[in-house]
Amino acid sequence: MFGRLNYAAAKHIRENGIWYLCFFILFSLGISFGAFWVSKLSIDSKDLLIRYVEGFFNLIPGGTIYNGGTFRISFINNMIWIVMLFISGFTYLGAVVSPLYMTFKGFCFGFSVAFLVESFGRKGLIFSLISLLPHSIVLIPGTIFLCTISFQYSLFLLKSRNDKRYETKRQSFASYIVPFAFGLAAVILSSIIESYITPVFIRSLSVFII
Repeated sequence: MFGRLNYAAAKHIRENGIWYLCFFILFSLGISFGAFWVSKLSIDSKDLLIRYVEGFFNLIPGGTIYNGGTFRISFINNMIWIVMLFISGFTYLGAVVSPLYMTFKGFCFGFSVAFLVESFGRKGLIFSLISLLPHSIVLIPGTIFLCTISFQYSLFLLKSRNDKRYETKRQSFASYIVPFAFGLAAVILSSIIESYITPVFIRSLSVFII
């Protein structure tokens, strides 16, 4: 069973590698835009964000992190965009929404890291690594995967809009649902990591960021 899954996964990556590369480039461009945007923030906006982050730093030593609540918020936030990608994949909008979302995701990531490093130096870099990296290792590939699947299915619908064969569309629908379910599992795993593992790293290395 696992052998067939590995073969199917390797075949899928070989056949769609160019699309994954394109979405990775979009994500990288988003990171660049986000990092650049930090330099465009007004002094008042920077001061407001700095005070907010410093308040969080001050809560780390004695504050209580509610893992269940954190997971619920992370899960809901992720599900909103997953549903958006899933639904847009059934329309021609997926060909536009998926690239835009991938770029936006990169923008948020780049902005967060660049702001923390620019405002807090080494402390900001360490905080970025322990708070963003653990779940992003799973979330970013999962996002690229889901965006690619949604984009490809939209293109398929666009190309086959005059095709009336039910069997072809039924098979293509199955080829959309199954990979999307695997991507969904990866995103849920990232929420678990963010809620239950990342706080452990933050507490363990709090001496370096407070």
